[in-house]
Amino acid sequence: MRLIESIVPFYFLLMIIEIVYTRIKKKEFYFFEDSLTDLSLGVLSRIFDGLVLLGLVFVYDKLYHLSFGVETLSKFYLAPSSFLHWLVLFVLLDFLFYLAHRYSHEIKILWASHVVHHSSEEFNLSVALRQSFIRNIGIGMFYLPLALLGFPVESYLIIDALNRTYQFWVHTRAIHKLPNWFESIFVTPSHHRVHHAMNPEYIDKNYGGVFIIWDKIFGTYCEETFEPRYGLTTQLHSYDPINANVHVLKDLFSDLIHTKNKWQGIVSFFSYPSVRPDDLQAVMDRGVRDPKLWLSHHYLELKNKVHNPVYHKPSGTILYRGFLLIQFVFPTTLTLYFLKRMHLYSLLEVSSVFVLLVFSFYSLGKLLEGKKEWLSVEIPKYFSWLFLLLYFFKS
Repeated sequence: MRLIESIVPFYFLLMIIEIVYTRIKKKEFYFFEDSLTDLSLGVLSRIFDGLVLLGLVFVYDKLYHLSFGVETLSKFYLAPSSFLHWLVLFVLLDFLFYLAHRYSHEIKILWASHVVHHSSEEFNLSVALRQSFIRNIGIGMFYLPLALLGFPVESYLIIDALNRTYQFWVHTRAIHKLPNWFESIFVTPSHHRVHHAMNPEYIDKNYGGVFIIWDKIFGTYCEETFEPRYGLTTQLHSYDPINANVHVLKDLFSDLIHTKNKWQGIVSFFSYPSVRPDDLQAVMDRGVRDPKLWLSHHYLELKNKVHNPVYHKPSGTILYRGFLLIQFVFPTTLTLYFLKRMHLYSLLEVSSVFVLLVFSFYSLGKLLEGKKEWLSVEIPKYFSWLFLLLYFFKS
């Protein structure tokens, strides 16, 4: 976790370089409101990662101490002092990431979290930071076998951070194709652009994190042959970071409440994202559980959607956008400060601060959508900022 935080300035440096490049080349790879939403979602995910990772590390460590794998690893020269330890763990974790990533597209309750990352209609480095606040719950479950194999939690956290760091740079349109030998082994921007596409030819392809070989082995590889159209088959059309996090979850529970087929409602949580209870589903898709069949039903519809204009809704004037930037920078600064000192506070204090910080980004989402709710949102937010400042810096 600390490794990720320590390289955040490097992420921002690369984003600045990409923005400058796009301005020089007169490319429209960034849109202010969308990127501010991306960054807000990144900060929200770090807020919750603090608690999620504590729980995940606790479970991982318990499994590690139940494992007989520690002695086995030493016999195969895979102790932490060995280079092979780190190499094997790097490859194994990336394979497990492939599985976690793939199932996050194929199981609706996991997709409800992962959809956040795909809900931007843009594709740039800021999108890499667009993550769900519960991302690590779904992904982390797939990494627990590493504990049973005997890899200590410290090794897991380091390799996981390296794996995520690699995935940052592939979220760019500034790099077209890399040398063939590199494209054949590693995930590249070209591969990952395909993964973020809503074009029917590209859907559910290229799940790899570092190595593209997993996709080639398991039949989910697709080469980029034309410029993708990014986003979801049903675009979000919102810059609200809270809505981006919960909209699929809301749909899931809404279906469960309104369907007469409660069992189908429950089963849909663990089905492909397009599956709904039959009484709430379009007639032609009732009973359809195969994603390929669903895609064939909607192929022409999706081909037409590809030509829809990208959702660009300016929030206001340059001055207003500057105001929004301040609304982002202030709670972000408080968040980063708090995360470094979180261990000094009680659980009640941590929970209270988290609520106030999340409320700040809820407010930012309202402002990005052009909703200035002063009495119910804005004024309470400023009081919460004052409270946090006094609480953090009390003598």
